[in-house]
Amino acid sequence: MTETPQWKVDLVDHLASTISKSPVTAFVSIKGIRNKQLQGIRRALKGEATIRVVRGTLLEKALDKAGSPNIDKLKAFIGGQIALVTTTESPAKLYSNLEKNRQKAAARGGEIAEEDIVVPAKDTNFPPGPMISEFQKVGLQAAIEKGKIVIKKEMLFVKKGDKISKDKAKVLEKLEIFPLDVGLDVISAYEEGIIFDRGAMALTPERIMLDIASAFTKGKALASDITFIVSEIIPELILKARIQAESLAMKANFVDESNMQSFILKAISQASMLQEELEGEPEEAKEEPKEEKPKDEDGSAGFGALFG
Repeated sequence: MTETPQWKVDLVDHLASTISKSPVTAFVSIKGIRNKQLQGIRRALKGEATIRVVRGTLLEKALDKAGSPNIDKLKAFIGGQIALVTTTESPAKLYSNLEKNRQKAAARGGEIAEEDIVVPAKDTNFPPGPMISEFQKVGLQAAIEKGKIVIKKEMLFVKKGDKISKDKAKVLEKLEIFPLDVGLDVISAYEEGIIFDRGAMALTPERIMLDIASAFTKGKALASDITFIVSEIIPELILKARIQAESLAMKANFVDESNMQSFILKAISQASMLQEELEGEPEEAKEEPKEEKPKDEDGSAGFGALFG
């Protein structure tokens, strides 16, 4: 039987002690995270959380040795590329902090585009040379202007859901276009015997307040529709009843002090319409009678005809 190296024993003991003393223990996915980005996140969370990349087998042993209630259930989330996070923050706060520290990163090739990747028309700092061939190879309309390579026309470079090829990833990095949104994704967390999944941790106070406000608005609308009387909708019901009463009074020609002005306006409107109907269209101007020639003129013409 192979003896376990002492460094592994010491590491498991250290991890078990850290987990048992930490108010919150979590696993995060580090898939696709480069070392430089991981170090940046560690610095951003310094004093709030500790991140450590550990083998899954050692994590399982550390969880067994930690002895906290139900913490062994975290073993179900061990798999793939993960890291251990210990923190004094709540699971929801940890989730929020990690989301705030997400970064844009360059593609390496082989990733799936999360959104449409567009290369705009732009000037570059590249002098004439082999780079123009690389641009043209991936379909970009490149040319030389004023001693620099320029992209002449905007192009939808990679559609959402398509794979980013290595050639296109290289060009995107050259153009300083970083299409990937990377960060530590919380898989699960443990606090006081309770296991939280990612969905539970995503329930921020802001989101909860929005959900409560939406539910309240829908509840008021439903109560109003079915006339379920509660204090929150009484003002709306009174207004609705008043509008319906005024409408009924107008239809039934029931006049009182409250609606007299409405009846006056209605009477004025009806009188105007009646007047327009009575007046009708204006008559067309009659044709003037043709002017008749004087009889003596006709007689003169007759004498002229006699004498040719």
